[in-house]
Amino acid sequence: MVLSVKNIIEELQREGSFSELLRIEDFAGENKVADQLAQEFRKTLKPTQLRRIFHAIKEVERGSKGKKGDEELEDKSKIYRLLPELAFAKGRNLIPKRFYKLMSISLGPEKLKTVEDLRVLVELLTAILAYHKYHEKERG
Repeated sequence: MVLSVKNIIEELQREGSFSELLRIEDFAGENKVADQLAQEFRKTLKPTQLRRIFHAIKEVERGSKGKKGDEELEDKSKIYRLLPELAFAKGRNLIPKRFYKLMSISLGPEKLKTVEDLRVLVELLTAILAYHKYHEKERG
């Protein structure tokens, strides 16, 4: 199945870990899923909220530097702590429902099992953040 902005949540709900379900080439290019998501979220997701989530996940990734992709993630508690923060942000309408759904699925224990899963998630968020910034500048 071709990954699209319309089916990314459904794709991530399928059985399998994050890196098994998503490939960087499926979402990182211009007009691919990350770009489309950034365009969708640009009016309803403040850059501050997006960066807050990105930096929290990036910090966990930094802790896995030097590890092989197939190694199991060690400190998953930092990732799981993001789930209530996301729920709080959604409850205050600081993030859109679709972004909340995307992140809550992505941060689940069945999706983030290995270092490679985390790296692919970081790549997805990096691409969304980059395109979000790009479209913010284009419109301003």
